[in-house]
Amino acid sequence: MKKTLSIMTTVLLSNSQAVLAASSADKLITYQGYTGAYPDFTLVVDERFNQFNTDLWAKGDGAVGSESICRFQPQGVEVKNGLLNLTIREQSVAASWSEDHQQQKNAYEYTCGELRTVPDKPIKYGRFETRMKAPNRQTASGYISSLFTYMQGGEPREWEEIDIELEGGRPDKFQANLIYGLNSPDWWSTRQWGAWEDKIVVGPVDEWRVFAFEWTPTAIKWFVDGQLVKTLSGADIDCQPECVAPQVKPTPIPDNFTQLMMNFWIPNDHIQDVFGGNKKRNKYPMVTQYDWIRIYQWDKAPFGWSQ
Repeated sequence: MKKTLSIMTTVLLSNSQAVLAASSADKLITYQGYTGAYPDFTLVVDERFNQFNTDLWAKGDGAVGSESICRFQPQGVEVKNGLLNLTIREQSVAASWSEDHQQQKNAYEYTCGELRTVPDKPIKYGRFETRMKAPNRQTASGYISSLFTYMQGGEPREWEEIDIELEGGRPDKFQANLIYGLNSPDWWSTRQWGAWEDKIVVGPVDEWRVFAFEWTPTAIKWFVDGQLVKTLSGADIDCQPECVAPQVKPTPIPDNFTQLMMNFWIPNDHIQDVFGGNKKRNKYPMVTQYDWIRIYQWDKAPFGWSQ
């Protein structure tokens, strides 16, 4: 029988290379029992957001396809008082060229924020942690904020994405997700390789929480405040002995170098009921915050870069 991926539904209560980043005087705020040490993983980035580090990060200038109604702009990304703020504003943007997407973008009535690792700091396998907080549910009902890996490239063109996503419409859940596709022009076409998103009850995400995922060649694991909440193994997605609908093609665990990204955006009216939430209570400007990010390489396949 096909193995079922492991998802824990318990509600969680809030509560050899150089390491890139911040002053050792900063106190790392985490959760009870946090050690920051994991077998087979080595810390290489300890980002506390004391300043904007252009050696590691770049701001996005694109948009999330047709699903979003905001355009990523530089003013949507700000490092201030030891925090990364991604901000959505009711602010018009004229149609213009996107360097990220290498195409012309339409005009938008909202701006938003995206941050990604620079191209010369590629990642492949590792553990990725952040302490983050979504906007207050009383004034934010429709949005997506995130920490994720993303790449599209090669021949055939592979889409590989591992997600942590918070939604305004589900402020006591987070979405753990894998997306994969070959020559897939849009998200809908990736459904051939399965629908691996799970909306997991973890308690308030508009309070500070520590989210993490571990990525190795055999499995992806998601954690919230140190507790394992989902495991997706290669055996769950390889269509052996058969695919489970809607999947019709076997899916691999991602195995390409990629970028680590964060973004904050608002969904269009068509998708908001199933993803992101209804925007009726949104009050702008709207901010999602990141206190720190820690990147660990997997010791069996180091990234190959340091500061």
